[in-house]
Amino acid sequence: MRALEELLQAFERRADGRNDASGAPLVGIFGDGLPEALIHAAGATPVEVKAPPLADATTGPQRPEVTEIAEPFLDDFAARFLHRLADGAFDHMAMVVFARDDVAALTAYQYATEMRRLGMLPATGPRLHLWSLLHSEGAAAERFNRTELDRLESALQQVTGQGIDTDALARAQQQEARRLAALARLASHPQAFALRNAGRWLEAGHHADLLDSLPAPEPATGRRIGLVGTACDLPVLHQLAQELGHVAADLTPYGDIWPGNHAGPEGVGALIDSVATHPLHLRANPASKFDTALADGLEGCDLVLAAVDRNDDGFGWDLPALSALCKARGTPLVMLGFRPFRPDAAWLEAARNKIAEVLS
Repeated sequence: MRALEELLQAFERRADGRNDASGAPLVGIFGDGLPEALIHAAGATPVEVKAPPLADATTGPQRPEVTEIAEPFLDDFAARFLHRLADGAFDHMAMVVFARDDVAALTAYQYATEMRRLGMLPATGPRLHLWSLLHSEGAAAERFNRTELDRLESALQQVTGQGIDTDALARAQQQEARRLAALARLASHPQAFALRNAGRWLEAGHHADLLDSLPAPEPATGRRIGLVGTACDLPVLHQLAQELGHVAADLTPYGDIWPGNHAGPEGVGALIDSVATHPLHLRANPASKFDTALADGLEGCDLVLAAVDRNDDGFGWDLPALSALCKARGTPLVMLGFRPFRPDAAWLEAARNKIAEVLS
């Protein structure tokens, strides 16, 4: 099962296992919402840098210059990125792009730029770029998003020597379409979370090839479970769900194809517009778009599990509406509370007890 091994290794090693034999510049992406196809179209290779390698939480670098200024409440994803940045983990990358909508990304960008300004980080590391997007429609939002697109293209041009090529964009989107089709065929695989997210550190076409070589999974059975909440880069909620049934809807970050990394409409502007109007986004405008998308995504679920992290700045506000929705549908909702960055056995056992209490 060589393909499965490669997929799981990519999921485990993450950015540390990513390189490009073609010699194309590597561009790190922190947070969802920036289509990887745009990076490919500018002659670079995108690499997700938000989620650290699985071993990093216990054996990763702890740099004193980061420990000195990092408040205890700092987002764990941001903290691990900063320690790794200071340790030179991203020195081989030409640039890192941070999605402003991601609370950890914005924090990491602010800390990294200030630490570099103060001389606490070397100026020789990757270029740092903040990617902003208004998740709305209308002429004003479109002008803003086009301006941000121009800024991104200019930054990419400085590190790759070329702008966004429309033919290359179309080819990249074709590979994304292949990936989507392959993922759809493996939606009920017991390791679907890892297999899907392995693609953050694999080329879309190669990811599709690996997925297509796996045997078709058995049909899903048992309770249909929906997952909601804040970003978790581990399949911990999936493991809990599999004790009770199967995941029918994972509406968390890392739970679905990250917004923007899909086939999408052709053309740069149309692709950006499709991301800007994606309804399942906490920054969607009007906010009711997100609530409607959440309700649609959980349609038919027999149980909903919700967990947020201690740095949640958005989803927690939707929990009352989610509770009312589940009550109206007669669907049990389990509020698992704050989820640690790396949940331990005690947290998992407490989660099982909460689920059992609600289902009793």
